[in-house]
Amino acid sequence: MKSLFKWQFISFMSRGMAMLIGLVQSFVILRVLSQAEWGFVQLALSIGGALGIYQHLGLASASTREIAASKDDTKIFKIFLTSVFIRYLITLPLAVGLFFLAPRISTEIYKYPELIFPLQLYAVTILFQGFQSILNSVISGTKRFKHLFIYQVVIAFVSALLYIPLVSLYGVYGYFYAFLLFNIISTISLGILAFAPLKNKLVLPTRKDFSALFKDIFSISLVIYVSKIIYTNWEKFGTNALGLSVTPEMVAVFGFAVVFAKKIMNISDAVTDVNLPILSEKFVEDIDDFKKTFKHNFDRIFSFVILSSSVAAFWAPQIIYFAAGAQKYNEYYASLALILPLLISFIIYSFINIVNASILIPAKMVKIMLLGFLLLLISTGSSFGIFYYLKYSDLLMGMALAMMIGAIGSYAYIVQAISKSLKFNHFTRCHFLVMLQGIAIGYGGTIDNVWIKAVMFIPLSIYLLLGIFTAKFLTQHEFILLRDKILSKVKRTK
Repeated sequence: MKSLFKWQFISFMSRGMAMLIGLVQSFVILRVLSQAEWGFVQLALSIGGALGIYQHLGLASASTREIAASKDDTKIFKIFLTSVFIRYLITLPLAVGLFFLAPRISTEIYKYPELIFPLQLYAVTILFQGFQSILNSVISGTKRFKHLFIYQVVIAFVSALLYIPLVSLYGVYGYFYAFLLFNIISTISLGILAFAPLKNKLVLPTRKDFSALFKDIFSISLVIYVSKIIYTNWEKFGTNALGLSVTPEMVAVFGFAVVFAKKIMNISDAVTDVNLPILSEKFVEDIDDFKKTFKHNFDRIFSFVILSSSVAAFWAPQIIYFAAGAQKYNEYYASLALILPLLISFIIYSFINIVNASILIPAKMVKIMLLGFLLLLISTGSSFGIFYYLKYSDLLMGMALAMMIGAIGSYAYIVQAISKSLKFNHFTRCHFLVMLQGIAIGYGGTIDNVWIKAVMFIPLSIYLLLGIFTAKFLTQHEFILLRDKILSKVKRTK
C-alpha cells in the first residue's frame, strides 16, 4: 500500500510539473494564433485524433498487464514485438489513408481547404505515435516508474521548446511541424528508456511464442480497443459535431473550454500509470487485499480530484485572464460558462479511467467495460440530438451538458455493475455529497467580483475539507503529511 501511494504521489508531482509547462505552452500559443487559427488547430487535432485512435487496438493496457504479470525478462521484448506487429497492421493503412484523403475531408466534408496540410502532417505523425504507448507499457509494466516520471517532465520542456518558436514563426503549419518533431523525439527517447536496461535480454519470439502471446494480448486488448475508440470519439464529439454547423471561432471557444477542463485528466492518468501494473498483480494474488487497497486509494484520489478541480473552476476566470491576457480573455469569454459542465464531465470520466485501469482490466470485466463506454457515447450523442432538435439557443452549452449527461450515465452503470459482480461498492452517498460540495464551489467561479470570491474561498474550502474528513476519505493526519511532502518537494526545486 505504501509503495502504491509513494509512486502515485511521485506520479502526481511529475504530471503536475508537465501540466504546468503544458499550460504555459498552450497560453503562449493562444496569444500567438488568432481565434480562427486556434479553431483550425483544434479541428485538425480532433479529426486526426478521432481517426488515429483506430491504431490503438487496446495493446498498451493489455501489454502492460502481460509484462507486469511476467516473471521472465526475456518475454518482455517478445510481448513488445508481438504488440507492435499487430498495431502496424492497422497503423500503416490508416496513415496512408488519412494522408491521401486529407483533401477530400478538408474540402468536401468540412469546407476548409486550410486543413489539408495539417491533416497530412498528422498522418505522417501517426507512423511514429504507434510505437509510443507500447514502449510506455514496457517501462510501466517493468515498474521503472522513476524513469517514466522523469521522462514526462523532460519531454514537456522539449514540447515547449518546439511548439512556441515554430508556432511563432509559421502559425498553424508551425503547430503541426512541432507536432511531428515532438512525436519523433518522444518515440526515440522512449525506445532508449524501455530497452537500455534489457539490452542483454532481447529475445525474438518464435512462431509458437507469437501465437500464444497474440491470443493472450488480444483476449483483453480488443475490448480495450473498442472502449478507447468510443472514449476518443466522445472526447472529440463536441468539436467534430460543432465543426459541421458553427464557425471556426465558435469551435475555438468550445475547444478552449475542453482544453482547460481536460487538464483534470492528468490526475487519473498519473494514477493509471501506477495502478494498472501494481493492481493487476495484486488482483491475481489476493482479491480481498485488492479490494481494500483500491478502496482506500480511490478515496484519497477522489479527495484530491475534487479539491483541485473545485479550485480550478472557482478561479478559472482569473487564471485565464492572467495567462491569456485581456484581449484573448475577451475573445474566449464565452468559454467560461462551459468550463464547469465540461469539468464535471472530465472529473467523472477520470473516475471511469481509474476504475477501468484498477478493476475492469485486471479483473477482465470486459462486458461491463464495453457497455459502460457505449453508454458514454450514446448518452452524449442522444442528449445533444435532443438539444439540437429542440433548437436549444446555445449549441455550445448544449454540447457541454450532453457530455456531462453521458459521463454521469456511464459511471452510474459501471459503479452498479461492479457492485453486483464483485460485491464491492467504491462510490457511496458520501462521495456524491462531497462531489456536490465541489461543484457548488466551482459554480462560485461565475461571480465577477474578485474580492467577494477571495472572502468566500477560504470558508468554502474549509467546509469542503471538513466534508472529506467527515466521510473519512482522508484523515487530517494524512492531509498534513501530504501537504508537508508537497512543500518539501517544492522547496527542493527552488
